Amino acid sequence: MDSIVAVLTQNIIPIFIVAGFGYALRRWFNLEKRSLSAAVFNLLSPCLVFASLVNSQLPGDELVDLTSFALLTITTMGVIGWLAARIFRLSRRNTAALLLMTMFVNGGNYGLTLNQLRYGEAGLSRAVVYYTTSTVLIYTLGMFIAASGRLNGRDALARLLRLPPVYAAVAAIVVYRFDLTVPTPLMRGIEVAGAGAIPVMLLVLGMQLADTQRVASWRLALPTISLRLLVGPLVAMTLAVFIGLEGVGRSTSIIEASMPPAVFTTILATEFDLQPTAVTGIVVLATLLSPLTVAATITLLGL
Repeated sequence: MDSIVAVLTQNIIPIFIVAGFGYALRRWFNLEKRSLSAAVFNLLSPCLVFASLVNSQLPGDELVDLTSFALLTITTMGVIGWLAARIFRLSRRNTAALLLMTMFVNGGNYGLTLNQLRYGEAGLSRAVVYYTTSTVLIYTLGMFIAASGRLNGRDALARLLRLPPVYAAVAAIVVYRFDLTVPTPLMRGIEVAGAGAIPVMLLVLGMQLADTQRVASWRLALPTISLRLLVGPLVAMTLAVFIGLEGVGRSTSIIEASMPPAVFTTILATEFDLQPTAVTGIVVLATLLSPLTVAATITLLGL
C-alpha cells in the first residue's frame, strides 16, 4: 500500500504542476481559455474517448458494470445532496447549486490524468467510461436541475445530440461490438489527437483556477465540500462492492467518484443564476483541498 505522501508526490502533484503552467499562462499572459476549452471538448476529448474505448477491448460485462456504477453513484449523491439541502434549509437556488456540485465531478482533466498516471492505459480506458457517462448526465439531468424545471425534455435532448463525446462513445461501441477495423491512418490520427487531450485539459484547469473567486457562502460551501470530498468516496466504495467491481476497474471508478466538483458546474451556475460567485469559489476551494482527500482515499482503500 502506498503512503499518502507517495500518492501525493507521484500521482497528484504532477497534475497540479501542469495546471500551474495553465495558471501562469492565464495570470501573466492573459491567455483566453475559451478557445482551448472548446478544442478539448469538441475535438480532443472525443478522440480520447474513442481511442481509449476501442483500444481497451473491455469485456462487455465490465463495460456495463462500469456504466452502472457511474449512474448509481451520481444519482445516489443526488439523493444525499437533496436530503442535506433539506436539513440545512437551503433555498431553491442553493439546493440546485449544491446538487450540481455534489453529483458531478471533475472526472476529465483531473480524474483521467490521475488514473492514467497511476494505472496506465488500462486505468485510462476504464476511467473514460465514468467520464463519458457523467458528461452525458450533466448535459441532461444537470441542466434540468440547473433550470429548476424550466428546461423541457426536447431542449435537453437537442443539447445532448450536440455533444461530440457522446458520438465518440457510440462509435467506439459500434466498432467494438461488430469488430470493425478502423483504417490505420485515421486511427493513428485519432490517437494522436486523443493523446493531446489530457495535457490541454490540465492547462485549462489551471487557467480556470486562476479566475478564483472568494467563497461567498460558507453555509453552502460546508455541506457541499463535505459531501463531495468525504461522503463521495464512501458512497463509491459501497456501490463498487454492491456491483461487484474488481481490480483496476474498481480502483479507477472509486477515484473518479472521489474527485472535486466539475468546473462545468460554474458555467451552469452562471447560465441559470445559481449563485455563480459562490459556486466558483466552492469549486476552486474543493479542488485545492482534494489532493489530501483523494490521496487519503487511495491509501486507506488500497487502490
